[in-house]
Amino acid sequence: MLRYILNLCFVFCVLFLGFSQVNKTDSHGKKQGVWKKFYPNTQVLQYEGQFLNNQPIGEFRYYYPSGKVKAVLQHEKNTKKTAAWFYFENEQLMSEGNYLDMKKDALWKNYSSQGFIISKETYQKDQLNGPRISYYLEGQEEDAPKILNVAIYKDSLLDGEFMAYFSNGKLMQSGKYQVGEKIGIWSTYYPNGTLNSAERYKEGKLHGWILSYDQEGNQISKILFNLGKKLSGEDLDKYLENCTKKGIDPNE
Repeated sequence: MLRYILNLCFVFCVLFLGFSQVNKTDSHGKKQGVWKKFYPNTQVLQYEGQFLNNQPIGEFRYYYPSGKVKAVLQHEKNTKKTAAWFYFENEQLMSEGNYLDMKKDALWKNYSSQGFIISKETYQKDQLNGPRISYYLEGQEEDAPKILNVAIYKDSLLDGEFMAYFSNGKLMQSGKYQVGEKIGIWSTYYPNGTLNSAERYKEGKLHGWILSYDQEGNQISKILFNLGKKLSGEDLDKYLENCTKKGIDPNE
């Protein structure tokens, strides 16, 4: 009986010491050691990990209320780098990438809840900077996902070449953005590769001659825009006459 009581006391002491080492702060109020947080009024973990001088170190795990893993973050010691993996509640990977000073950095990959890749995007200081590649989900093959479009970003604004593709890999559309607005010539194509239309943009608005073609390459329409306004009839005649007098190209 005495031995049983001593063993029981030992267990309680271990448990007490274990709990006493969780969620501790030092004399300066900084988090130190193992830290656990539970969902309100439950015993379900919301997250768990370790702190050193108020800074997270090593692995942190975050959970859904169901108890399934929501995210895993690996904090690299003595650096501001963190590798991250986020999950759907069905345990499929949702996204993965890296943080620098807890801001998205470098390449991130995003997935559907069925496990197919949705996009790859490049970040710098939590903003899109560089290429963003989007993929078709329908008919996607694991080893060879089909590209839907490729866009270039600068400080989270579209800025650079843009290309969209048919599911057969042929070019569907091409153009260029500048600080989030379409500029210059934008071309669209038929699945057989022939030109469908050629549009011109200025300050993000249709401007100049817009040409359309059939699949044999024959021009089927020609429409003139002036900074987003479609011109026709007398307005068109006057505008063209004015351009001729001033030596201005309607496309400029």
